[in-house]
Amino acid sequence: MLLPESAFAKCTDIETCREEGERKIEADLKLNPITKLSAGVRYRVLQPSAPNGAKVKDGSSVDLIYSISTASGQYMYSQGFGFEKVSFGGKQTSDLGLDSLRVVIGKHNIPVGIESALIGMGRGERRRVELPPGVGFETSNWEPKPTTRRGITQIELYKRKLSGF
Repeated sequence: MLLPESAFAKCTDIETCREEGERKIEADLKLNPITKLSAGVRYRVLQPSAPNGAKVKDGSSVDLIYSISTASGQYMYSQGFGFEKVSFGGKQTSDLGLDSLRVVIGKHNIPVGIESALIGMGRGERRRVELPPGVGFETSNWEPKPTTRRGITQIELYKRKLSGF
């Protein structure tokens, strides 16, 4: 029988561990800073694009694969990210890589905050985007709409929360 090897911490007390964690966060932010746009939109590049490819601009047609979560990190819904089930070949399967949303930048069929965060992206690039409520769903007539019962319920709960209920 194989037993796991003992793990040894690099720090010996809570303060040393906290300082080590803060150093790691600071080093990570230097390598990959958070970009702040107008209206409070922020994003961080998770996977860079090829350096010489075409970049997204106003009027570009873009295929999006996305996941939407609340500010606290609670999953709401996604498309093409692998978290939802779709009918494919007569059976239900993960939508990972099978589904995407085609949008034209500037048409406002997605939140304006997302549109502004997409400007300058290249093929294959991945970004984590944070939106304040003023540039979120209500700016796109609540598009993109969820396709699952769970997603629909999450959006309805969010709408109620915003209206004060």
